[in-house]
Amino acid sequence: MKKLLPFLLLLCLAACAPRVYTARDFRQQVQPQHRTVAILPFNVHIRPAPQLLGRGPRPTQRELAEQEYQTGLAVQNNVFSWLLHRADKKGGYTVEFQDVARTNALLQQAGLSYEDMQLKPREELAKLLGVDAVVTGQLMLNKPLPLAAAVAINVFTPFYAISDEVTASLSLHDQQAGRLLWKYDCQLQGGGGLTDNAQNLTNALMRNAAKRFPYQRKG
Repeated sequence: MKKLLPFLLLLCLAACAPRVYTARDFRQQVQPQHRTVAILPFNVHIRPAPQLLGRGPRPTQRELAEQEYQTGLAVQNNVFSWLLHRADKKGGYTVEFQDVARTNALLQQAGLSYEDMQLKPREELAKLLGVDAVVTGQLMLNKPLPLAAAVAINVFTPFYAISDEVTASLSLHDQQAGRLLWKYDCQLQGGGGLTDNAQNLTNALMRNAAKRFPYQRKG
């Protein structure tokens, strides 16, 4: 029971009241034509809360940029795993998801940096990756994610927050004209380990978002 309490605390504190948009013609016109979807590295912004800046050395812009990049890759991979897991279940999705290793390799071969990719039109990215649509995500954090950075660059950050706040957004754009097909926005708040690592953050986001992802099988 003691081991279960931290998880229950995280679940309660990381409540997400989402706002969801789905294109009206998605079910009838779009979904039947789509076969493959790619998930891009997440666009992450870290803005340390004021109470963090007096606790240990202040992070440099370079350090924050590196952690934003590593966190974006970690969440991309975790979201891919979430969607794959749900796709295998009964009543899963009607599309397949491109392996993120292939997605990132194609982006690298095209010479697109993490920063350049954020500015590229979504339809161009979808065509480059050879998919019908792309999933993009944005995360605004008030502190770095220690474990995500530690796994990638073997550094453990000294920053700690009194309470965690994350603004999260997921979007789906098609290959034809970069049209927005689906959008999921939510505010995550908690103090039970929400931003301790990328896995906790992804779990809090995808626990509900995966159920609202639009490529659900009928019935």
